[in-house]
Amino acid sequence: MKKREQRTAPTTRLCTLLLLLLSFCPPLKAETVTVPIKLDYALLEQLMQKRLFTLADQKAEILDDPSGCNTIFLSNPQLSEQHQLLEIVTDVKASLGTALLGRCTSLLYWKGKARFLAEPLIVPGTRAVQLNVIDSRLYNQQGERITAGRLWDLAKGRFQPLLGRFRVDLAPSLGELGLLLPEVLPQRSAQQLHTIVDSLRLVDIGVRASGLDVGISFEVEPLPQQRHPETVLSEQELRQWQSNWQMMDAVITFAVKHYASTTKHQELRAALLEILLDARYQLQEALTHPPGQTPDPVRRWFVSSWDRLGPVIREISLETAEQDSLLWISLLTATDTLHALDRLGPAIGLDISSAGLRRLARLVNHHPDIDPLRYEEAIDPELQHLFDTPSSPESREPTGRRFNVWPIRSAYADSTLDRLNRWVPKKNELKDYLPLVRDLLRDTATTTAATSSLDPPVASLYRQLVTATAWQESCWRQYVVKQKKIVPLRSNTGDVGLMQMNETVWRGFYDIQKLRWDIAYNIRAGSEVLLNYLLKYALKRAEHKRRGGLDNLARATYAAYNGGPGQVSRYRNSDVSSAHKKIDAAFWDKFRTVKQGEELQVARCLGGETSTVAAAAAVTKLSKPARNSPDKQKLDDQKTAGKEQLSENWVLRQNKNHFTLQLAAFSTPDAARTFVDQQSLSGVATVYQVRKEKRILYAVLHGSYGNRLEAEKATRSLRHLKPWIRQFAELQK
Repeated sequence: MKKREQRTAPTTRLCTLLLLLLSFCPPLKAETVTVPIKLDYALLEQLMQKRLFTLADQKAEILDDPSGCNTIFLSNPQLSEQHQLLEIVTDVKASLGTALLGRCTSLLYWKGKARFLAEPLIVPGTRAVQLNVIDSRLYNQQGERITAGRLWDLAKGRFQPLLGRFRVDLAPSLGELGLLLPEVLPQRSAQQLHTIVDSLRLVDIGVRASGLDVGISFEVEPLPQQRHPETVLSEQELRQWQSNWQMMDAVITFAVKHYASTTKHQELRAALLEILLDARYQLQEALTHPPGQTPDPVRRWFVSSWDRLGPVIREISLETAEQDSLLWISLLTATDTLHALDRLGPAIGLDISSAGLRRLARLVNHHPDIDPLRYEEAIDPELQHLFDTPSSPESREPTGRRFNVWPIRSAYADSTLDRLNRWVPKKNELKDYLPLVRDLLRDTATTTAATSSLDPPVASLYRQLVTATAWQESCWRQYVVKQKKIVPLRSNTGDVGLMQMNETVWRGFYDIQKLRWDIAYNIRAGSEVLLNYLLKYALKRAEHKRRGGLDNLARATYAAYNGGPGQVSRYRNSDVSSAHKKIDAAFWDKFRTVKQGEELQVARCLGGETSTVAAAAAVTKLSKPARNSPDKQKLDDQKTAGKEQLSENWVLRQNKNHFTLQLAAFSTPDAARTFVDQQSLSGVATVYQVRKEKRILYAVLHGSYGNRLEAEKATRSLRHLKPWIRQFAELQK
């Protein structure tokens, strides 16, 4: 008895151990992934016309009469949903006659409509969809149903066979998906991948208001759960991660460029540009969170970016009837599949390889001369050309593009710009540095605004917006000193220079090296982007008509500049992050300060004293003193002479083709300055010595305008002073 007990004990213990192991290690249950393919009615109509309506004028003949005396043609199929069935309505033209002595005698010429109700079905054993016509009706032009007569007798048995031949074969789309899956599920064995691909099938079909929804299904086993959390990426893994996101960005850019070149509709191009810019802004945020113990945020960014691209791609692809209408279905099915796999979480092991990215790019467009994964920082002329926005006829720039690389035409002398480039000012140099930057900002904003016909109040707001944005972004700095070397100011997310132009967002649109090292180029680029966002988003969406008025345009434009076009209303939304609220509040404070003419308070964030800088800068802005400046004092003759000399320099620095307003002329400079103070003029006002015959006069000049039209608009608010529009070329003689 004891021996039997001894023999049984190990067996019992082994069974118990196996039960415990099985209880802790249950078999992994396969996940079923279902991806809907949307067959829009426009697509189905296009396919139907190509395959059934093949005669001249896209007609289909349903009556085969050897004598040729009787004809019935269908044309112009229109599809819609009717009580969860597919309704097809076509035009009908019929000619009925009789053959007599070898000639046709016409008896009836008839026009009307044919209406069919069909049930879409998955063809058994295939990956195709066909129609089962369950009802057909004929109507005359008055909408009355035809149920008898010779026409009905000839037509009733012939409608259904025609539509019964219509079939949509989705095998190519499933084939492309089968080729993609091994490239995005690299942790599976060959046998597992074969099982996944072999399980691909059509599982469901439904009629919706917008089209047919066909479900593609396959099964994928989750990976065994990792016992140890992932560690922080090594240096080599970080380099690989960087390469991956650059390839993903390149593929999205490749797709946007392809579809933008395909469409002639500017609004669709604009939609693609907005999607690309928003995607790049979001990529910038994703790059601040390298993958480690959490899923890769860049992969999630890539997958979700196609959600917005999909509808635009559908619309563009349906424009050209010559294209294979099902090609882009494969692309959207592939990206929808990535989205479905990503939602299942890290246990699925989704990893979009370079081979997978290339396969997606080939679905967009197979062009052997282009590497769709190549990430370049150089200017992309095609990208610039595709999103060309014409400028006003008055523009003196060599091209009409908004996002482009215009030469920076500053009114500054070369020596002044040379001085600003690579200048990291010390505290005691701010009184010289800041007025120069302020004038460069104003001049650039004026030149940029001249490319569009802005109303004077909006043009003035835009100039203030450029100045306030530069303050918010960089405290008017282009460079800093690191390790005893002067380098461009650069954030950890790739924002560079005085306007903090992001190198990831604006790749291809602007020269990255010039954004880093050329202060005037950086300011011009930021000014162009601000103007684009002001025109196409803030103004177009009527932000200024909401509570807050005109100033909303500045707040909305900056929100887009900081967060992307999709964030234009962020400044007035309550459901935004606290970080974004702080950013928008800080900009709003700076904008109001600039609007009050106290932009030189920027000195505070550089450790300088506002009053010192403002006093030094007063020689080029003869307006009311700033609130924090010392009381105005009378200047002695020597200071007065210096002031007049510097005012002259301001005029000489202006673009000779630009215009200014002469408001008055006086015999003494003191009288001219008193006039300026009394008028409380905003913006740049200066006193300039002019000669009239043998007399010396002191003219009060106001503003710098890129063209005569803008100057004429500015005269409206100063009509009581009877301003004289003068070109700087005349004053500089």
